[in-house]
Amino acid sequence: MKNVWKLSNYLFDWQWKKWNGKVMLASGILAVFCLIAMAFPTGNPQSYEYYSKYFQSYDMAVDGSLLPVIFGLGLIMILIGLFVQIRGFSANAKGIYTLFLLPMRRSKVYLSFLLSAGAAIAVYYLMWLILLVVAYFPIMAVYESKAAQEVFILAKDNIVTGLEISQNNGLFLAFQRSAFLRAFFPASLWYVLPVIGGLTLIVTGIFFAGFYTQEVGIRIIGSFGAIVCGGYMYLQDFIRGVRLAMGHGVTNYALGHSTILGLIGLAVTVVLQMYIIRRLEDRTDL
Repeated sequence: MKNVWKLSNYLFDWQWKKWNGKVMLASGILAVFCLIAMAFPTGNPQSYEYYSKYFQSYDMAVDGSLLPVIFGLGLIMILIGLFVQIRGFSANAKGIYTLFLLPMRRSKVYLSFLLSAGAAIAVYYLMWLILLVVAYFPIMAVYESKAAQEVFILAKDNIVTGLEISQNNGLFLAFQRSAFLRAFFPASLWYVLPVIGGLTLIVTGIFFAGFYTQEVGIRIIGSFGAIVCGGYMYLQDFIRGVRLAMGHGVTNYALGHSTILGLIGLAVTVVLQMYIIRRLEDRTDL
């Protein structure tokens, strides 16, 4: 396993310098600008829309921003970078031959690629989680301060000001109420399984397209099917949350449905990964 860790560290470092580091930097900068815009909304001071922003909870502010779009685009770029890295080694005869001539089994070389890919996605998730948690405190402090300065004239001699909008356990509630946070940063096991199952199935589809070279038809069907099914598992709770937020009720929904799909995704991932490794070991052109 020592050689596996060394090779996976090399692959992660190589991909970080060439692609992932730039993607994460761009995604982080855009996220910070978006968070700043959330804290200091611009507009006509006399408009209801301008003032109402200060009375939003954190989950409402996050879902109403561009953060879900920025996060999604960054994750897609990370996944594209993984595919480009794999295909780059596979298409370059010297590169792939060098890797498979190392004093390691082919399955261990493949495992190094898997660990590198998992680390890249984990680091991306960690960066976003830190940003979202840290940003909560200054943003809500600004909201509370601005809301307390608002003046409401309820009647001729009835003026209300200094409203207190602080919320107990606001950060925890945001991760439960926000469609974006609940779907992609779940705090419950019921929502964690479909996220992990979907992501692992998507990554498996990318690896299937990159490493499986024997039959073109099987490669296309296997990779496309895994990516599409994994994408559905990964996005289903987010789409459902958006529909609910827009007032479109979702009927006949059982929480166990997501859990079962997540478990199926993990099971299919294991089967496909074992199949890729077996066919990789059987290759005679390396």
